[in-house]
Amino acid sequence: MTRDRRRMGRVAWAALVGGLAACSPFEPAGDAPMAPPAEYRAWFAKTEACSGLTGDFDRIQWYSVDGDSFDCPSGKCVGRWNSDHHIYISSAYVRSELVVRHEMLHELLGHPGHPDPPFVSPCPLTWESWRAAYGDSTLAGSAAAGRLVARALTEID
Repeated sequence: MTRDRRRMGRVAWAALVGGLAACSPFEPAGDAPMAPPAEYRAWFAKTEACSGLTGDFDRIQWYSVDGDSFDCPSGKCVGRWNSDHHIYISSAYVRSELVVRHEMLHELLGHPGHPDPPFVSPCPLTWESWRAAYGDSTLAGSAAAGRLVARALTEID
């Protein structure tokens, strides 16, 4: 076997192992299944309307994670969407329309990241765009609402 072929084999092996590691599901500590509150369906419809996308609300599996935030790959998070249709929300934010709809938009898009559009415009579903569109008072519903430090240190992933 030539050196180039061996090197290509090692590169392919590394890519396969890395790809498999990336596919492992994210499961934060302290999570528990939760039934989505009734308003989640209305929020899903609003998110479909602003994004122009459609999805299946019933395939989402919802989890509450104890506390104001939880560890996730990008740091401290208050929400996290997985491609296996699992959404994790910190218990302090399960009634936060912003956080829940942000994760719903990931579900509708089918991928992570925060492209604009649709995040920011036409769906103001980031901390900054939500505040600009609706003000801080609409962040009520989360136990940590109004704490700028908490918002600056946490991600909606």
